[in-house]
Parts: sequence; C-alpha cells; structure tokens
Amino acid sequence: MSIFRYLIIVFASCLFIGKVGAANSEQNFYRNFWNPTYHIQRLNYCTLDGKLCGLGVATRYCQMMGYNKADQHIIDYNVGLTNYLLSRAQCKGWECNGFVLIRCVGKMTHKPPKNYYYRSAKFVFPRFDNYRVDWCYEEGRGCGQKAAYSFCRRMGYMKTQQFKKELHVPATKALGNQKLCFGNECSGFSSISCYR
Repeated sequence: MSIFRYLIIVFASCLFIGKVGAANSEQNFYRNFWNPTYHIQRLNYCTLDGKLCGLGVATRYCQMMGYNKADQHIIDYNVGLTNYLLSRAQCKGWECNGFVLIRCVGKMTHKPPKNYYYRSAKFVFPRFDNYRVDWCYEEGRGCGQKAAYSFCRRMGYMKTQQFKKELHVPATKALGNQKLCFGNECSGFSSISCYR
C-alpha cells in the first residue's frame, strides 16, 4: 500500500469519526448556571462529609435540575457562606468554596409527541388576568358557551368540548369587556375543556 493511499484512509477515518462525534454532540443541549445556589445560598464546592467535590457535586446538582450530568465547572474560592448539597448544613468562613459556573448537559429525544397527546386540555378553575373567568362573556350576555369558547381561543385551541358552571365565586372577570365582578352573586367556570 502506498503512503498516499494510507493517508487517504486515515483522513477518511478521521472525518467519519468526527461526523459520528458531531452527530452525538448535536443531540446534547447545555445550560450554564452562574454562581449556582442551593437553598438561597451559594452551593458549596464539596459535600458535607468532604468525600465528593467539584464535578461530582456539579453532576448531582445538574441531575436535581433535570439534566443528565455536568461537563464543566469552575471553582470560586473564599465565598464566605455556602450551603452543602443534600443537607441543611452551612459552611461559614473564608475557607468555604463554591462554584463560579456549572455547565449542565441534557439529551434531546428527537421523538415528537403524538398529536393526541396535546389536542385536548382541561382547565380547572380557569383564570383570566389572575381572576376566575366569568360565566358570561360580557354583562349578562354570551353566557356559558360563548365565554368558554372565547377562553379556549385565547389559550390557542379551536373549540370547546365541555364546561361546568360554579356559583358564588368571590371574584370574576369577563372576557368580553374585562369587567370585574365581586361578591356572592358572581358565577364562573369550575372547568373548561378545550380541543385543537
């Protein structure tokens, strides 16, 4: 085999391995946590018993946040006050170290959900601008179906499947004219089921 042919094979192999590696890395997604905290205080660089530090703690932190693992971290020396992971104990003093950065890695599934997974939704005690949705679309008109349909359209659905009335709701807001109702005489929805 000539040296030229050998170099071509090596080059092609490197390209193939690079493409496989790139394809695998494209399925990953990342999130940077700058100055990560645990129970409001900065996260300590080690566990309470001192057996696990750095990347091990970072990986556990990422897994708590819903990611697979951590692949990068940067230590922050002399933080002063930190909380230990999976403990209520704190470290106080200038010997306490934390993290400047933890980079978490997750995996993309590339499996789109089936249409029927998200075609319908039931909204219990539906709200509009933090108020319960009024039974009527506006001041005694368009009660029931019209108000429910308007709510479903606002939520991105095409039609209404079911809805239930609830009496004596303390505060409601009409979808049509956005009028508020306060008191025992107000009525709203206990649930609205919408469909795409």
